[in-house]
Amino acid sequence: MERLISGFFCLAFLIPGSTAGFVNDWDQPFTFNCQTGHVISYVSSIHNNRAEDRRWEFRCKNVVKTHSCSHSGYVNEFDQPVVFKCPGDQVMTGVDSYHSNKAEDRRFGFQCCNVQERQPRDCYITGDVNRWDGKMTLVVPWGKAIKGAYSHHNNHYEDRLWRFEICTL
Repeated sequence: MERLISGFFCLAFLIPGSTAGFVNDWDQPFTFNCQTGHVISYVSSIHNNRAEDRRWEFRCKNVVKTHSCSHSGYVNEFDQPVVFKCPGDQVMTGVDSYHSNKAEDRRFGFQCCNVQERQPRDCYITGDVNRWDGKMTLVVPWGKAIKGAYSHHNNHYEDRLWRFEICTL
């Protein structure tokens, strides 16, 4: 039985999108992109008051085929809101960011792709998915994808509250 359980855990690490880990360390930049044919399905983050920063974790799920991808460039200045929606029928497949110790904040950019023969519809914006200095967890339901990301920064907490736009594919 132990061998079976051990084998299961090894297999889990080989399945694309099934595992994740932090993509950055405190105060460090990151670039995360799902492999072709996948969209972001999970976003998690923890905050550290000493670093006044967040570490980020993402997972992806298969959606048949993605194409016509584009990158937004950085969509916010330090201490300013993130107000971003993937253009046209695209959904989110990647995120990149870098941190400023002076501002104790991050700038964010996003990669978006079209999904073959599917268009986002019946979209809604979540409530806040984290509290100041708290853990963030967003699990995107099956058959849905992230279309947009929205956040605002607070200089007292040196943190951001996040909301996401989720659409049916």
